[in-house]
Amino acid sequence: MTPPKTAPEIDELRRAVSAYLEAAYGGHPPAPLLERFLPPAGASVEAWLMGEQVERDPSGVPFEQVRSFALRLGNSGYPHMKLRLTRTDGNTRYVFSVDAHDMVLHAPPGSPDAAALDALKKENARIARCIVECWHAQQVRTEHDRLREMIRQAKDGRL
Repeated sequence: MTPPKTAPEIDELRRAVSAYLEAAYGGHPPAPLLERFLPPAGASVEAWLMGEQVERDPSGVPFEQVRSFALRLGNSGYPHMKLRLTRTDGNTRYVFSVDAHDMVLHAPPGSPDAAALDALKKENARIARCIVECWHAQQVRTEHDRLREMIRQAKDGRL
């Protein structure tokens, strides 16, 4: 029996990073980000995801015990947005998602910062949607794909 797949193929990870950077930086991804975060073709996914450029949750555990991996790739207006790779379905599948990493930011309504923060969150959401659309075009598996599969399975009585 084939062991469960707990990581994407390196080509899918490369497509995900490349599409994210293209969308997040208006078609002009910064060279330093490409150099640091685009995995080399043919690299070991497991070794690359355990590298220092990747945030892991939990940290300090072997590859098999990591629940999610994150790359802080940012976007042209906000440096903290992340590409996240999360294990699902009992660690047998994975999905890519965009974590805007802006939910913790708050400004009191009516304060001088409220309008700017609202605009930042809206722009981050727009960029995140664009990244996910690019991933779909590149056949990168996302949380949306997983949810569609679950709905289909529920309708078919397999869930």
